[in-house]
Amino acid sequence: DVIFDPVGGDVFDESVRCIAFDGRLLVIGFTSGRIPSVNVNMPLIKGFSVVGVRAGEYGRQFPERGRENQAAIRSWAEQGKVHPHVFAEVPLDDWREAWRLIRDREVVGKVIIRP
Repeated sequence: DVIFDPVGGDVFDESVRCIAFDGRLLVIGFTSGRIPSVNVNMPLIKGFSVVGVRAGEYGRQFPERGRENQAAIRSWAEQGKVHPHVFAEVPLDDWREAWRLIRDREVVGKVIIRP
């Protein structure tokens, strides 16, 4: 089991509840607005680990591995293997609307601002 959690809050709480023994819970962000906490007996009892993931920091700490990871991601994108969910495309003149969507936490996926 590997759980990628960019949401935090209730999603994190449910992830702790349902994760398999020896699983990994990757904490990527807190878009829910609530930073959760976990009682340390849960990872002990269920045998799972909680790992903080900050892509930019990883590249700063391990520059060579960071470059390799970026090259792999770029290659996957060029091969059409990466399909990000686009929530909205907004004309450049309406950039304030794009920021409003993000600020109000309405976005699921990416917002693209087009020239």
